[in-house]
This record gives sequence, C-alpha cells and structure tokens, in this order.
Amino acid sequence: MNSRTMTGRLLTLSPIGLIACWISFGAAMGFPESGDHGAMVAGMSENAVATKWLMGLAMLFIVLLIGGLAGLRSSMAGGSGSDYATLGIIVIAMSATFSFGEIAAFIVAAEVGAAGDTARAMTLYLAGNGIGATSSAGILLGMAILGYAVYIQKNFHPIIAVILIVTGLFGAGMALYDYGSPLMPIGFIGMTIGIASIGVSTLRSSD
Repeated sequence: MNSRTMTGRLLTLSPIGLIACWISFGAAMGFPESGDHGAMVAGMSENAVATKWLMGLAMLFIVLLIGGLAGLRSSMAGGSGSDYATLGIIVIAMSATFSFGEIAAFIVAAEVGAAGDTARAMTLYLAGNGIGATSSAGILLGMAILGYAVYIQKNFHPIIAVILIVTGLFGAGMALYDYGSPLMPIGFIGMTIGIASIGVSTLRSSD
C-alpha cells in the first residue's frame, strides 16, 4: 500500500467515523437539545460508559484525520495552494489538540454525574463546552483555508473546495456565536462530505 492509498483511506474513513461517533453519542442520550445543558449532563451521566467509549473513539478518529491531512499536505507540496494547505492543516491540528480537552471534560463529567455529583458534572461539562466552541471554530476555519488551497491548486473538483469554504466559514462563525445551535452540525457535515470526497478522489487516482 503506497502513501497515496494510505492518505486516501484515512481521509475517507476518519471524518465518517468521527461524525458517526458524535451521532451515536447523541443517540445514546436520546438526542437532547444541545443548548439544554441540564439535559446534556443528565444524558451523559445516565450513559457514562457509552460516553467514555464513544468519546474515546472520537479521539482516535481525530488523530487519524490529522494523519490523513498531513498526507494531503505532502501531496500538494510545490503547488499553487501548498502554502494555504499548510496553514489550514496547522490551524486544524492545533485546534484538534484543544478539542481533546472537550472530550476529556465530557468523559469526566459523565463519570462524576453518574456518581451523583451533578453540580461538579455541570461545571466540567460547561468547561468542555467552552473549549469545544473555540476548538471547533478553529477546526472549521482551518477547513475553509484548506478548501481555498484546493480551489486555487485545482487538484480536486471545485465543488469540494466550495463545500469546505462555505460550510467551514459558516460553522466557525456559528461555533463562536452559539455552539449549542441546531445549525452547528452544518459545518461538520460539510467537513465530512468535503474531506471524504478528497479521500475517495485520492484513492481513485492511486489505482
């Protein structure tokens, strides 16, 4: 298996796996309103084991995503969009590191809540939520920058670039404005479609 095949597989599977973890996390709790902090803490506390495993898997898929993006950056080296690709991926990687704080806070909040300490669980959850808002804004901004790199280098279909730019900018703004908004998933769905499409295209070109 060559490096392009590895990059393609990582870019295809990691965003799909990541969004599947978050959807499963919501399903395990009965899809409470994300802006209702009390309902979120109650759902996490009642499903502490599921929270721990699903958030742990999400961390794994984030690591795989960064690996895939590193491979994408290498494949774009020397092109007209390579500098923007590097900038975007650096922003994504740095922001993803902070997102581990959100995940860790959620796991601990679920365990503390399951033990009956609702007040401390709420504090941990709110701390994680604050970290998540800023880290998600950074990740989606990085995706928009990466989309611009793809657009000017023209190494993938321009629709992919437009999806990453539009949904990335929208999601970054929404994360900072109202992280609990029901519109927030638009950014992550766009990211999933855009990055997975790049992965599929990379796999096809490596055959």
